[in-house]
Amino acid sequence: MAYRKKTKRITVSLKGHDNPEFGEVTAIARGRTLNEYLELMGYIEAADDEKSGVMRQLDRFAESLIEWNIFEEDGVTPTPPTREEFFQLDPDLGLALATEWLEILGGKVDAPLAQSSPAGEPSPEASIPMEPLSEHQPPTAVPA
Repeated sequence: MAYRKKTKRITVSLKGHDNPEFGEVTAIARGRTLNEYLELMGYIEAADDEKSGVMRQLDRFAESLIEWNIFEEDGVTPTPPTREEFFQLDPDLGLALATEWLEILGGKVDAPLAQSSPAGEPSPEASIPMEPLSEHQPPTAVPA
């Protein structure tokens, strides 16, 4: 079966962020191609090089937004996940979302690593006998 090329969706979560006011804010944004990521990080000169690297990164994140769980001050009206609304966010929140997105694009993994060793049990190497090997036997063949 062949790989079907598709745009990756990235879930950005601020759970456990330094600022507790952000609570459980999450957003879903489109991923970017490797070329776009390299351009975004400043490794490749971009067409919009008159913008600073940070501004270019914020623009790309805002353009990539698909959905989020951000509401207006009334707590009832959802805020649309648009570029315009992104740039109306609290600066700390906007920067935190974009930074997390960039880190995930770069390979950050939040999932815990697999438990490869038994919980607290000694490793098998500790139980392998470590006795000295027998003395080396001299060769019995006569050199030619």
